[in-house]
Amino acid sequence: MSLLKKEKKPKKEKQSRKDKRIKKETSEQIVRIEELEALMQKYGDDVDPETLVSMYLPHRKRRKIGAALLQLDRMHLLLLGLLLAVAVLFIAAFAQEKMGNFTINLNRLELYRKGISIADNGDFDGATARLVANTVQDATNISIDDIPADVDSIDGGHNGKNYMAYTYYVRNAGKEDLGYIASITLDSCAKGAEKAVRIAVYQNGERIVYAAPADDGGTEDGCENFLSDKLVCQYENKDFLVGNVDRYTIVIWMEGDDPDCVDAIIGGSVQFSMSIDADYDDHTSLLWKYVKDIKDTLVQDKPINAAGNEAPNGSYYPDRKITWDTRRNK
Repeated sequence: MSLLKKEKKPKKEKQSRKDKRIKKETSEQIVRIEELEALMQKYGDDVDPETLVSMYLPHRKRRKIGAALLQLDRMHLLLLGLLLAVAVLFIAAFAQEKMGNFTINLNRLELYRKGISIADNGDFDGATARLVANTVQDATNISIDDIPADVDSIDGGHNGKNYMAYTYYVRNAGKEDLGYIASITLDSCAKGAEKAVRIAVYQNGERIVYAAPADDGGTEDGCENFLSDKLVCQYENKDFLVGNVDRYTIVIWMEGDDPDCVDAIIGGSVQFSMSIDADYDDHTSLLWKYVKDIKDTLVQDKPINAAGNEAPNGSYYPDRKITWDTRRNK
């Protein structure tokens, strides 16, 4: 009996050591499926069936994506590449649209194609339908008296310390007299900075300063109120005759004398834009508009080149260039 006991005892010790190894290998961490299969082959049915098993397979997603791409033919890969390129261009265009703290946008369909254009110089070199002013970084508050007296006599962007200034021109070098509406809108703001901001608009030399309403609902000293929370002001020119040129200078700053110019708005920001739209509703189809443009070209009626200086045939200046110095509305 004692011999039998001595022979069985090592088996129990051996079995105990085996159980400890199994327990150690399965309890230190969650076991993956492939590891569980190796344990089953090594220890057989001695593996605890309640062992936690992970369904995760290393690099499984990458392998599946790679296999899927290999199954695509060249045409599918080309289409996928084009789709990604379009997405990148769209994101870039969107990001560009949001750059700067002031943009001027001219209605391309109703105005630009009819010979209305904008430029940052009186000679209309590089005339276009969109202009962007540079951002003023880390600006602090100033007084209106700190704005230079000649701020309306410098073309293009001419920011100063703690203020933004931009001068541009609108020209009618088309074939017909028409009207437009220029609107300035508040596109975004932060930390209540819009309550202390000032916008001075010079239209052909005449200045008006705009501000958010005072706390009592009245107007700030020397200012006119914003038309609404989002609309700052509007300028309407019903008789923008062929040969006319209008000049605008926009100046934006944080007014230090405003009661709302307090420490709480430090780090705040504002972003404005100015849009120039037609003062009429044209319900003619887009197709017919382009057909008319093609017809004008075929009958040798000089087509409109809004980005150029020369006026088309039959305009106010058939043989001259339309600039700020030669404008009709002097």
